[in-house]
Amino acid sequence: MASPLTFLWLEITGKCQLGCAHCYADSGPRGSHGVMTMADWCRVIDESTTLGIEMVQCIGGEPTMHPDLPRLVDHALEREIEVEVYSNLVHIRPELWETFTRPGVRLATSYYADNATQHEEITNRRGSHARTKRNIIEALRRSIPLRVGIVDVHDHQRVDEAHAELISLGVQEIGYDRLRQVGRGVRNETADVSQLCGNCASGVLAVSPEGAVGRVYSPAGFRSATYASSRSRRSSRATSANASAPSWPNTSNSRQ
Repeated sequence: MASPLTFLWLEITGKCQLGCAHCYADSGPRGSHGVMTMADWCRVIDESTTLGIEMVQCIGGEPTMHPDLPRLVDHALEREIEVEVYSNLVHIRPELWETFTRPGVRLATSYYADNATQHEEITNRRGSHARTKRNIIEALRRSIPLRVGIVDVHDHQRVDEAHAELISLGVQEIGYDRLRQVGRGVRNETADVSQLCGNCASGVLAVSPEGAVGRVYSPAGFRSATYASSRSRRSSRATSANASAPSWPNTSNSRQ
């Protein structure tokens, strides 16, 4: 039996400044914001309130690269839904700091090593370690709730030292995960649901930049639908609804 829905992933973009070696979404500088419009995202948020969603997570790609991120956060807060923005924290525009300091908003990021060389071997972007560390410090200075995940990607990666450094900076919520072999993370195993932790999608619905809606009912079953405006869908006919997809209330008849 499916868990009640409480958490909504909004994958608002496929663009990212980084080219992380393990990215499940294969995001990067050549990615796009997809076909979902601001109106589409707002409608998703509005209708999610009827499903019992308590928090949305804006993710990507890199969500801070989407020009409508502040408006999306404001819209969710107006609907009394909390927001987490999962960012690489490489570049935060001044107006975004104002958004992130609003009550009901929190940040999350990834950190790979206390050593810039190791960190940037994973992100494939010089200078990313210093920028992410600087913005972790800034988020803490502003008292923005922050959680940091350490992903063990390479052998001999300085994950313990990264953990110690984060503690010394004042980060209180630190998670840890191994490499999941999906997307660019595939090494020597098959990219399938066995790579998932089995818990991360419990009660979770995800919407992609192309309007695909997905829910993991169990480690063995991912079912998908689509959610995008009629105008947007004309440019992305490749996305189609599965007949057994989870029902998403849609008053605008925009689903294929």
